[in-house]
Amino acid sequence: MSKVQGITELLGIFPCLGSGRRRRRLNSEEMKLVERYRELSESDRIAMRYLVDAMRSVSRF
Repeated sequence: MSKVQGITELLGIFPCLGSGRRRRRLNSEEMKLVERYRELSESDRIAMRYLVDAMRSVSRF
């Protein structure tokens, strides 16, 4: 589960999984998203990080 938490913390898509907060099990939809993220190439992962950062900077995402 720590690998999943590292990915989600890096992307910031599930802030409830942060280290200082209470942990919970991922629901099936969240697990599907994590699995799809794992299937991405390294360049696609980098592009996703940039996209999430850009969305965060222009909105309350």
